Amino acid sequence: MTRQTIIYLSIAFLATACRMVAPSPKIESGALDLRTFPFESGAAMALQGDWKFFPGQLDVSKDADSPTYLPVPSLWNQVPPRTGLVDGKGYGTYVLDIQLPKENQIYSVYLPEVRTSFKLMAGNRSLLSGVPGVSKETTTPSAQGQSFTIVAKDQLQIRIVVSNFHHKEGGLPNAPVFGLAESVQNYILAQSTVDLALTGAVFMFGLYHFILFFYRKKQREAFYFGFFCLVFAARIPFIGSKTIYAMFPNIPWELVIYVEYASVFVLGILFLWFVDGLFPRFIDNKIILYFSAYVQFILVYGLIIKPEVYTQFEIVFQTLGVVYAVFLGIRLSQMVRRGLPDAGIFFLGYLILFIGFMYDVFLAYSGEGESTLSQIAVFLFFGVQSTIVTLRTARNFHKKLLLKEEFETINEYFILTNRFYAKFIPRDFLTHLGKESIEEVRLGDSSEREITVLFADIWEYWDIIYSIPLENRILFTNSYLGRIGPCVRKNNGFIDKYIGSAIMALFDGGIQNSIKAAEDIQWELEKYNERRKTFDYLPLHAGIGIHSGDTMLGILGEEERFESTVISDTVNLSSRIQGLTKKYGARILVSVTSLMLHEDLDTIPYRILDFVRVKGKQEAIMIAEVLIPGIDTNSNKKIEYKEEFEAGIFDYERADFVSALKKFSAVFANNPEDLAAKIYIERCEYYQSAGVGVDWDGVSAWEK
Repeated sequence: MTRQTIIYLSIAFLATACRMVAPSPKIESGALDLRTFPFESGAAMALQGDWKFFPGQLDVSKDADSPTYLPVPSLWNQVPPRTGLVDGKGYGTYVLDIQLPKENQIYSVYLPEVRTSFKLMAGNRSLLSGVPGVSKETTTPSAQGQSFTIVAKDQLQIRIVVSNFHHKEGGLPNAPVFGLAESVQNYILAQSTVDLALTGAVFMFGLYHFILFFYRKKQREAFYFGFFCLVFAARIPFIGSKTIYAMFPNIPWELVIYVEYASVFVLGILFLWFVDGLFPRFIDNKIILYFSAYVQFILVYGLIIKPEVYTQFEIVFQTLGVVYAVFLGIRLSQMVRRGLPDAGIFFLGYLILFIGFMYDVFLAYSGEGESTLSQIAVFLFFGVQSTIVTLRTARNFHKKLLLKEEFETINEYFILTNRFYAKFIPRDFLTHLGKESIEEVRLGDSSEREITVLFADIWEYWDIIYSIPLENRILFTNSYLGRIGPCVRKNNGFIDKYIGSAIMALFDGGIQNSIKAAEDIQWELEKYNERRKTFDYLPLHAGIGIHSGDTMLGILGEEERFESTVISDTVNLSSRIQGLTKKYGARILVSVTSLMLHEDLDTIPYRILDFVRVKGKQEAIMIAEVLIPGIDTNSNKKIEYKEEFEAGIFDYERADFVSALKKFSAVFANNPEDLAAKIYIERCEYYQSAGVGVDWDGVSAWEK
């Protein structure tokens, strides 16, 4: 049994202890002898027995003879021959003569709720709850209990004027409590304290189930049971000792009665929804919906009409409640027979709840006062529900452990699978598409953004491929690609395509990342060539072309086969620029428009190379050659004679071929490996003899 359950059961039994009072000696013919009663024991007593009753009288003299005697507690409806009040409506006065010890003592009288207003008088003291009157117009109903203290000895007469014109029941449903002032006040305080404690405990229990539902949305039963607890907690101050008056002394009597009646229906439907959540589909949803509609009708009905009307149907409500409880019990017993998890312990808790409910119905029908048995039954049921929650939590925990192990196995496989697929569709590509994993990719997914595209390829690739055995061709290609891939990744790029020995890499972090990657590729290739030289293999030379611009990344193909791709004029242009590297003998070529986007342009050695129009393009672009200091003699010479080379470019663009030829010849004489200078020498010599037209723009057209 959980600690929570023990606490609730303790509170429930404490409530029972606090409500128990010692029975008084027998009251006969409106007289009670307490001269030998042990008041020093600290116990209060319930004044039960036959009181004098004066029907139709509000002002009775102290020595008046009683026309009849009525049992207390009882309702006028149960004894109409004695009262003459057939329907419970009317007024009258109860009188009790008490013999007390000879010494003066301070006594208290406490009268709980009556139907429906009273005036309590003893000695020279009087107290009102509501205003008793001789008609409905002159009567003000109230459900508040009252008490007062009085100093007395020898003889004490208690008179209670009761008036009812607003409820179907009239009279004293609860016996007055009498005793020493301290004992009675302790009794009242204990009742109020326990009611408030019960309210708080049930409220917290409901809050716990709401939190449980918040974290486990599929557990509907937690929501309905939490709602059930909150309604039950809200109902406690409106029943029993009516502690609601301590918080709101002027609360209308009609509201108190409405909450007392309406809450029972609300609790009934919430309990039905709770059972449906606990054992789904075992109760026909149509029945639950019909009952819900009935409860809604009752709630609205109670708001429209007066308590004196709907309390007339109390026996009907009680009968329907019994039918509802029996039906639910039958269904729960069927669950037990079918072996549903937790059905047995739940059925046991329901039986306890059913017994408490039936006992309260019996007391309400017989008019013998109120009992705490139903509240005790509810708290015992709370213990059952707590046990069910504990059992289900334990089972869920065990299932979670098994699922955790299974999940870890599946997740490990999933990670390996994702890593494997990432080799085909790069993780960075998924990021650009806004996807978390390969499984989220769908045909037609796309993203438009500005990207830098880098193409790299080996100039001697096909010469080498045709010179080695067929089985070594893939090995050779992978050996080369395996060295340049890391150069791309460490500079925040990723390879999108392998095209033979060529790669297409994408960079989203600016032109500087792609240029640094290109430089690293060239240095890595130099180290690779050193190794190849030891085997007398041909050295490799790679040309790299770079261009930035708007691109469309997306997934192409059809449902059974698709792949990632980049569609853009930027891709085509960077590929064409790479194709020019071998013609100019350049390691790295980049469009000048892209190069100008570099954040630290002054740190990069480069020279303007040409103004070209590539195949398939009408627009001309200016390209520049990025130079790498120290990588070879050719690059160092190009850096050394950069200014003279670019001066020759300037003369060439102005069609001053004589001056341009002189500058390019000087560059070439100092660096015979500068193919670009050689190309310009040939062009200048040609245009000197052939001449140029007025539309000369200096653009070089490359059709291959």
